[in-house]
Amino acid sequence: MKAVVLTGGFATRLRPLTLTRPKPLLPILGKPLLDWILESLAKSGVDEVILSVRYLADMIKTRYGSGERFGLRIRYAEERRPLGDAGPIPLINEMYGLDSTFIVAYGDIFSNIDMNVLLNYHKDKVMEGALATMALTPVDDPSRYGVAVLDEDGKVIEFQEKPPREKAKSNVVNAGFYIFEAEALNYFPHDKYPSKIARDVLPRMVEDGVLYGFIHTGLWSDIGVPADYARANFMALKTYYPEGYIHESAEISDDAEIIPPVYIGPGTKIEGGSSIGPNVVIEKNVEIGPYTRVKDSVILAGVTVEGASVIDGAVIGASCFLGRWARIMKGAVLGDEVVVNPEVVIAERVVVLPYKEIVSSVRKPGEIIL
Repeated sequence: MKAVVLTGGFATRLRPLTLTRPKPLLPILGKPLLDWILESLAKSGVDEVILSVRYLADMIKTRYGSGERFGLRIRYAEERRPLGDAGPIPLINEMYGLDSTFIVAYGDIFSNIDMNVLLNYHKDKVMEGALATMALTPVDDPSRYGVAVLDEDGKVIEFQEKPPREKAKSNVVNAGFYIFEAEALNYFPHDKYPSKIARDVLPRMVEDGVLYGFIHTGLWSDIGVPADYARANFMALKTYYPEGYIHESAEISDDAEIIPPVYIGPGTKIEGGSSIGPNVVIEKNVEIGPYTRVKDSVILAGVTVEGASVIDGAVIGASCFLGRWARIMKGAVLGDEVVVNPEVVIAERVVVLPYKEIVSSVRKPGEIIL
């Protein structure tokens, strides 16, 4: 069985983190989001995956190569122009042939959905006339997503794309996984680019009564914005390591305080007097100096924090350097290789683009440092 993973988006809302890497390569607990997706597909009987790539495609190709990973044969379909999320499907059909049941997955979804359960559900619904099954999940605020209304048999009878919260007809939303029969290819536009699954495909399937929904109630998060990305890490941490995880090669001072749940990656060093946690994910080869306070934050690989600093509710990009007594406040996001000079304060929700040196405090909340 073949699966298509859509990984070509620009991920503009996730900048500055995605200025230096494609969104599917952002790490969740030490491994790229795309690894999690591919591992899930490999467990479901998929033997071939086509990655639809465009933005920073070479980084994805370099990581996964052209052979086998996770027991999957990896292939690529590179978009020469933006195709949307529906446009790549006819292209991939021409290149590789989607001539039987196939899966389509978004490359920006973190979930523990059991693809075998989803596939079995879909097979049952095919007997009732289904040509497609979409995974759905309940959320508190459906206004950012495609909302589905189901009948008592699980058939999708209405689909709303990003309705205002007060007008949403349900709270179950598109979870980013589809199973299509080959006949469903007739619903994909072949001469309209870019085209969207939610706009150009699903409404026609709903009209013809061939779309069903499967409600997943487990772990699920998209990573559309930095706060979502941090939340996905914390959800994964609480699910897989509720008591915390410290890699055996990490060096933690005896008088450092670790408050679970915390993930500490390989090669990381934490000096004495520091207090780390709760809800902290620290990737590999990070150095945290003495008397530093970190909580509710994600710190990517290769970061150095000199000491006596505070990181509270922030996302710190790879290979950043924070001088002594720096303070990075809630919602702040630093791109890769940012240098923060000693005693500098970065206010709430400040965004700093990669490769910047911050020599004086940024005290206006929400400011963007270009």
